[in-house]
Amino acid sequence: MKNNLTVVSVVGKPNIGKSTLINRICISKDAIVHEEPMITRDRKYYKVDWNGKNFYILDTGGIDFKPENKLSLKILLQSKMAIEEADLIVFVVNLREPLSSADEDIAAMLRKTSKEIIFAGNKWDSDKSSYFTEDYLKLGFGYPLNISAMHGIGIGDLLDEIVQNLSFKVEENIEKSGEEDIPSISILGKPNVGKSTLFNTLIKEERVIVDDKEGTTRDTIDSILEFKEKKYRFIDTAGLKKDKVVEEDLEFYSKLRTIKAIEKSDIGLILIDSTCEISRQDINIVDTCLKSGTSVIVIFSKTDKASKEEIDNNLHLFDQKLHFASYIPFLKVSAVNKKGLPGIFKYIELVLAERKKTINENKLMTLFKKKDEKSFIYKDGKKYKLKFIKQIGSNPPYFIVFSNLDISKNTSIKNFIEKAIREKFDFTGTPIRFKYKY
Repeated sequence: MKNNLTVVSVVGKPNIGKSTLINRICISKDAIVHEEPMITRDRKYYKVDWNGKNFYILDTGGIDFKPENKLSLKILLQSKMAIEEADLIVFVVNLREPLSSADEDIAAMLRKTSKEIIFAGNKWDSDKSSYFTEDYLKLGFGYPLNISAMHGIGIGDLLDEIVQNLSFKVEENIEKSGEEDIPSISILGKPNVGKSTLFNTLIKEERVIVDDKEGTTRDTIDSILEFKEKKYRFIDTAGLKKDKVVEEDLEFYSKLRTIKAIEKSDIGLILIDSTCEISRQDINIVDTCLKSGTSVIVIFSKTDKASKEEIDNNLHLFDQKLHFASYIPFLKVSAVNKKGLPGIFKYIELVLAERKKTINENKLMTLFKKKDEKSFIYKDGKKYKLKFIKQIGSNPPYFIVFSNLDISKNTSIKNFIEKAIREKFDFTGTPIRFKYKY
């Protein structure tokens, strides 16, 4: 859990509007909402500020005490962990449906926790509609607080109730403790390459569900951890599949959240399954990061399951297919056996330093003056001459280049400039941006 803030867990059976309620409270669309049940699977924290009080609200998967498969069982276990962690629980029911055995089972479990419980009846859209409110009195929590997550009815009253029943662990005016300065690292890759296993291993907690079934992670889940007195925000993401002409909306929104995570991250840890040959999609994920200004570290995962021949073959293909980004570092890791994990932090620190590195303009000009004395580059019969170059930004590095010719569409000259900078100043794992003037 981030910081030491109070935690409020929202629980209930599947598909009753918990994620819609989270979005309404947070005034966002961060939680994926869909008619299909079991969309929310992992515990996900959202920070809330209500009338000067700060706390985390925790979204959970729908509780099903009769799981029909392994995934449903894991969702149930995640929800139980959320209840154990909570300082206060919001129990949500659907007032448009009669009381069910699932609601009764959840109520029985909550009564055993001895925790403060707020009973909320969702989908109360109008006082003229028919509801099953009286049914729910059997649960022993009294009349539910009428709310409509979809239409925003009663949300302020619910938040007032939450704040009134919380004993806050920290001062009301919480210092953000430099949280904005904590580097963000997204764990990326195709479906089922071991992202969630690595995420859980790094944060030393079963925070996200790991399953052999492809597409288990639907949303982005983040957690802050400390390693050698330094803090990092790690983000587990949904697997990025090959683009299709027609995508299901769930798949589309999962991908959208992954892309958003990439854009907000300093580094993308891109996992490639060592037991499978590097694919076009692996390269596309690398390219997506670089175009977003996100640095890249490639991790060959599942090395405990791959033969030496498979690993060596992938390393060879890695060099061939990533010739356009030879500055990207890679390492071999087995999250299951916890091999290679210290190397991840070593590379993260290296790449973070490279992102922030600035080069004196005198050094840049000296470099290209020497290049000009040895190299003769022509464009449309005219000799190309770099007049001036200066770094105008970092994180990622950004340069402005003044030339005697327009080279904005000349790939070979642009590659020449970038290659010269990298040969001299590295910028390991980090994309470089340029602005060209003439």
